[in-house]
Amino acid sequence: MGEDGGKRKGAPAGAASAQNKKKKTGNSGKWQTPHQKAKVNLDGVPQQGDIGIWVTCARHQENKAAKETAALFEQYATKVYGIKEEEAGEDDDDDEDDIEAAIHKEVAALNAKGGDGDAKRTFTIMKMNVDCLLFVKTRAPINPIDFVRRICIDAKDGSEPGQIKCRYVNRFTPASVMGKATEEGLLEVARQALSPYFDLGGKRAAAAEEKGEQTNTDAVEAKADGAASTVDAAAAAPTPASAAEQVQSRTSTTAFTFAIRPTIRNHSKLKRDFVIDQIARLVNDDVHKVNLTAPDKVILVDLYQGVCSMSVVDGDWDELKRYNITEIYGLAAKRKASEREAKPEKAVAEEAEAEAEKEG
Repeated sequence: MGEDGGKRKGAPAGAASAQNKKKKTGNSGKWQTPHQKAKVNLDGVPQQGDIGIWVTCARHQENKAAKETAALFEQYATKVYGIKEEEAGEDDDDDEDDIEAAIHKEVAALNAKGGDGDAKRTFTIMKMNVDCLLFVKTRAPINPIDFVRRICIDAKDGSEPGQIKCRYVNRFTPASVMGKATEEGLLEVARQALSPYFDLGGKRAAAAEEKGEQTNTDAVEAKADGAASTVDAAAAAPTPASAAEQVQSRTSTTAFTFAIRPTIRNHSKLKRDFVIDQIARLVNDDVHKVNLTAPDKVILVDLYQGVCSMSVVDGDWDELKRYNITEIYGLAAKRKASEREAKPEKAVAEEAEAEAEKEG
């Protein structure tokens, strides 16, 4: 055996150089490119009690979608509420570095830290640790439900020629109540989001009463008053046919029909069927009926990682392409094209009618 037989040979010079190069990239973020810094400024996590708007976008285009969203939302904040944010610097579309710098500057302006900046910002953009997803935290007077619907209606009708167009944004989903993505958190969020629209005396409330979790004051008083009071109470009880009217009169709640539309991503604890069942059991089905084809109200439930949000939107949600702004643009373009094609035919028909009247 040669003298080199029992010794380990050192790695080639090229391999050692490659290993050193690898180490330079794994420095725990001590050195970052401007592109990486722009991404870090987008990072954030929605918290319990936040309200805002979920934004889905094209894959790997979160930064550009954030810029588009900021511009569109600021435009409508000024238009609808008279709110005007500080303007970010202009960007140069011909230079990729300038684009990244502009994104970094604009997002940094939106998400500036320190002092009472957080309390004064109308919109705070957060990049979730989920592909193709952003969350825009809003503050008063922005109402996420009305705000998103207004944007989508204008895009559909084409009533705002100056509306900023989005290339990378897909869907807007309002989040009027935010909580934890647990069974208890889901129920807490549901009660807050649904109570302005629905009577929540459903099966879950009835089950809670049976288990003694709620106090039935009427039953206690009837028992104390004796058999005579019990008979009177039974005689005065509403018939099944008028139960919905009695509840509606007592709660001043309109008997909306509803559908539940959950979206679950990067979350495995709560399953779709369980979420639907838990929410449906809260609602009094004597008053509110399920209608999956043409509901008066749509309950939007979003579970992403550890957070759960909910909103109740109008039944035209489906007609407005489920608030998918890209699909709405396509719908508006098709309508305009058909109008252009129909216009000459209509003009010809009107001229023919005019000539017929002259001859007659």
